[in-house]
Amino acid sequence: MASMVGRAGALLFSAVFAIGFGLGGYWAGLRPLAQTLQAAWQVRSWVALPAQVLQADLRQRRGSEGGITYALQARYRYEFGGARYEGTQVGLDAQGGADNLGDWQQQWHRRLQEAQSRNQAITVWVDPAQPSRSLIDPHIRWPLLMVRLPFAFVFTGVGLVAAWAFVWVLLGRGGAAAAQQSPEDGASQGPGLVASARSSLQGTAATAWFFALFWCGIAFPMAGALWPDRGASGWAKAFMGVFVVVGLMLLCFAAAQTRKVWRYRGSAFTALPHRPLAGRVVAVTLRLPGRAAGQDGAQALCLRLAQYRVDESSSGSPERLVEVVAASTSLQPTPDGGLHLSARFELPEDAPTHGAQRSGERVDWRVELQRPGGTLELSYDLQVQAAPSAPSALAVSAPDRFDRRAAWGQELPVALPDKAPAGDDHSAALWPQGVQVHEAPDAWQLHFAQTGWRWAAGVALVLLGLEWVLQGRVGAQGLVLPRSPGGLGVMAVLVAFALHAATRRWTLSVNDDGVRVQRSSWWWSSVQSIPGEASQALVHKLLYSTGSGSSEQRYHALYARHARGGPVRLTPGLRGADAADAVGRAIAQAWQDRRGRFAPGALRHTAGDHTRPAWGWLVVAALLAAALWAPRGALEVGGSRMGAVPARAWAPADAQLLDAQNTGDASALEQALRAGANPNLLADNGSSVLMLASHRGQMAHVELLLQAGATPDLRQTQKDSERGDTALLRAFYGGHLPVAQRLVQAGASLQVRNRWDWGPVHMAAQSGCVPCLQWLAEQGQALDEPAPASWGETPAMLAAAKGRVEALQWMQARGVDLARRDRQGQSAQDWARQRGQTEAERWLAEHGGAQR
Repeated sequence: MASMVGRAGALLFSAVFAIGFGLGGYWAGLRPLAQTLQAAWQVRSWVALPAQVLQADLRQRRGSEGGITYALQARYRYEFGGARYEGTQVGLDAQGGADNLGDWQQQWHRRLQEAQSRNQAITVWVDPAQPSRSLIDPHIRWPLLMVRLPFAFVFTGVGLVAAWAFVWVLLGRGGAAAAQQSPEDGASQGPGLVASARSSLQGTAATAWFFALFWCGIAFPMAGALWPDRGASGWAKAFMGVFVVVGLMLLCFAAAQTRKVWRYRGSAFTALPHRPLAGRVVAVTLRLPGRAAGQDGAQALCLRLAQYRVDESSSGSPERLVEVVAASTSLQPTPDGGLHLSARFELPEDAPTHGAQRSGERVDWRVELQRPGGTLELSYDLQVQAAPSAPSALAVSAPDRFDRRAAWGQELPVALPDKAPAGDDHSAALWPQGVQVHEAPDAWQLHFAQTGWRWAAGVALVLLGLEWVLQGRVGAQGLVLPRSPGGLGVMAVLVAFALHAATRRWTLSVNDDGVRVQRSSWWWSSVQSIPGEASQALVHKLLYSTGSGSSEQRYHALYARHARGGPVRLTPGLRGADAADAVGRAIAQAWQDRRGRFAPGALRHTAGDHTRPAWGWLVVAALLAAALWAPRGALEVGGSRMGAVPARAWAPADAQLLDAQNTGDASALEQALRAGANPNLLADNGSSVLMLASHRGQMAHVELLLQAGATPDLRQTQKDSERGDTALLRAFYGGHLPVAQRLVQAGASLQVRNRWDWGPVHMAAQSGCVPCLQWLAEQGQALDEPAPASWGETPAMLAAAKGRVEALQWMQARGVDLARRDRQGQSAQDWARQRGQTEAERWLAEHGGAQR
């Protein structure tokens, strides 16, 4: 009955995957991919004809998570063979769905609108065999193609594998049929087990290839779609590169695993008896094929019997090696060029049954084939049976030698050292790694390395540095602090933690009047003392462990009793119980040596026990005082000054270019460009000359700079306004529509956002330029897009903060929700009130912008 239920569940599971992934891969990937490639091949024989644009609309669709996709809808007319036709297809995709991959939709929308407004003809491609078929762009959209590849191959592949599994289980060739074979069936073939022995390599190559291809099938196309996108951030591209590197590593692992499976294919394992009993001897043999026998180091291969404990309650079922039964391995060549290995293992008396549960873990007995260095090649399960001499109830209640849970609460006493000979030098002892000894006239000290804390400090500094670089906070002009209190808090916590972890010290001192433990850093200081006699009764217990399974490493700490009876931890985690025991004996011996050196009447400085802030907080207080009470302009974080900045040396042509821009002299600016001035020159405030000209609406300057090669989308690298603007954003901020249109014509992207996620509509709303807003709406720009990198403000909130009533009136006529709130719960009316814009606040209160 149980096998029937399991088989039905396997059939249902595989059927759901086969249908879901198979149909999804076909409809979302394979079918549109084939149609696109077929259309790209057919359009090669089509003819190019002029056409008149009748309509060009860019529809926006906002997703459930706030993302916006664009769908271009066009209509055009052309003539072929004396007859008129109308077409609607723009690209190779006949369906023309919505997406936000790059700016393909926006670019064609702008081109078609310009052609329609100027009554200019465009070129379309027409099928001469069927003139009603036409399209505008015959090129493949590679980012869209890359996104469809995972659906076409990965999803379809998963569906096919699931369908194969469904058929396999349906025909009764799965695990249920194999499970029906009794152990005696294998034993009837001979004294050992041959046919039913399952190698650990079985199925590993197929699994590795499946996972590697699944990973690469998703990561590689996504990287191919993201990397060519100029609008994508460098951080996103680097993050996707990590997935690509992981995919390459998975492919290499799959290839290596395939080679290992091929090498050991055909190996035969036998055990006599098949189910050995605890306390008895089992003889095992392993016959390797010629491929395995011919590898380097084959004559040094050996067999071993190992007991593992598998924690099935944890993710991934981590395992740990708890016992190894060693025996000599005999190697003999076979007539067909192979190798015959044999060994006899004596099982422990308390060996548990293979597959049984002991101490919350599953027991696994395995015969392993290893290289001399301990590298595992393959393994076979051995069906060990517990000794039947004791009743099962007693066997279950018997203590388990490998119960790791018992070690966590166990306190192990440190054995007192023997009397050290005279002249014994503690510094000559072999100390555990990370422990240094120093003997001074007044104390014997142990210094413990804080490696983990140093690594933690490095990670915190790396995270802080990445945030500064990616957000452009560091420049020649200073440091740009976050605007939000949360961002400032995170930065302060990272800096404080890095300083604490980098300066943390742990020192144990044995004086003639007791033992003292001092843990200190720039931020905190803690001192605890215990009587000297307490060092003669030290204990150590498990503090923490790293890794899992066979790679688990345990760390023990020493403890003593305080004069008031409470436990005091003397050391950080020491690697292994032996290391903790050795340090404990050294401390006890040091006290026996020190207590005889007490000099009556000697003046000594003794620090009492305490836990308090350290002197590093005084530095913080001084910096805060300097920031709050320093003269205005002496410290401008993120501004044009941060202390004394050396004067910048300009090339003559560059200096002439800046002077011409500042004075508004177009002819002088042209002369400077002809003299070799850099058209992308950055002023001291971080703005390029093109940004300055765009902000002021100097069309002549903009035209000259663009003709000289100025980059339209260059970002503000030094950020005098802490925003990271481009020339296009500065043009809209100044309310100069002709300049903005010229920049877009030169290649500036309307999808640009600054560090605060302000886009063109946010900037135009602040300038109150209604024609700018009207033009942006015609280009498909969202009028109520929030700025998630800031406070979630919308263009209407920024217009209210600037008192732009005309812009608010235009937005209300376009259906913009003026009562929408930001993440702080503030509406546009609140923004107007907080900035002192009484007229805008009054208008919003009367026309739907009031708080709700």
